[in-house]
Amino acid sequence: MAFATGAEVSAGIHAEHDLWADRRGEERCEGVLDSALLHFRGKPHRVPVLNISSRGAMIEIELDTRLGEPVLIEFDQCSRMHAFVRWNREGRIGLNFGHELVLG
Repeated sequence: MAFATGAEVSAGIHAEHDLWADRRGEERCEGVLDSALLHFRGKPHRVPVLNISSRGAMIEIELDTRLGEPVLIEFDQCSRMHAFVRWNREGRIGLNFGHELVLG
């Protein structure tokens, strides 16, 4: 039976950390929007918006989603837009928008 060296264990921990590392090159804006209407599998859900960028948003809701699953999201005073589930973890969902959003 082989045992991992300290360097191998350390590399594994860093690799796991890198899996969840922030890979976006753009700034996320917090407090811009309080909530949005998420249309998921044909049902509307009012959800808190934790942050938003021109290409996506992080919302808070407990849903059993699949990676890449399509959704519609509607921000107040805006039309519905297509998005897809980028990640789902601990009651938060990361969405990628179907097109770039202009934040002003």
